[in-house]
Amino acid sequence: MYSRTTRPISQRGIRMFLRIRAATMAMAVATAGAVVIAAAPASASVSQGYVAGSGTWTDDWNDEGPISASTRSYNNVVAMWQKILVADGYLAASGVDCRFGAVTTAATKRWQSDRGLVSDGVVGPRTLARAATRLSTYEGDNWFYYDGLGSNFIYFGRLPDGRWDMSLGPDLEWKPLAYTSATFSICS
Repeated sequence: MYSRTTRPISQRGIRMFLRIRAATMAMAVATAGAVVIAAAPASASVSQGYVAGSGTWTDDWNDEGPISASTRSYNNVVAMWQKILVADGYLAASGVDCRFGAVTTAATKRWQSDRGLVSDGVVGPRTLARAATRLSTYEGDNWFYYDGLGSNFIYFGRLPDGRWDMSLGPDLEWKPLAYTSATFSICS
């Protein structure tokens, strides 16, 4: 059985997080060149069944996907993508259902177009790599957040075996980002 401890986020923690975010971003910009040069490429594939990576986390999403209305259209990775669309203001929160349908396709095309990508509605390595530019570390190793529009954050973890997981649902349940199953309680 999959289990992950949730980390409650206090108001004090959020304020402290926002304060250090500016300093962290400056440090990240200063070290980005060195990280890119030193980073070994991630070695994930959809056949592994999960969003996964090894070594540095900064390139873990660069070789993931595709997901779309016609390819792997019902799973936890779709829920992750839908949460990114919600965080960036392209999809209503009620649209997160783990199904890559017409509304998710339209929102994906708008998101891609606004970022200068081919707006084909397919979430593949280029789209996920662009989304990954909004990822930052949170409270140390293997905890991350996606910094969406305004103060819309999504929290992720990377397990010791390299699989990524995410917190979602009314109970903030942690589930691995699987291409083969839809296990969040909101997936109906």
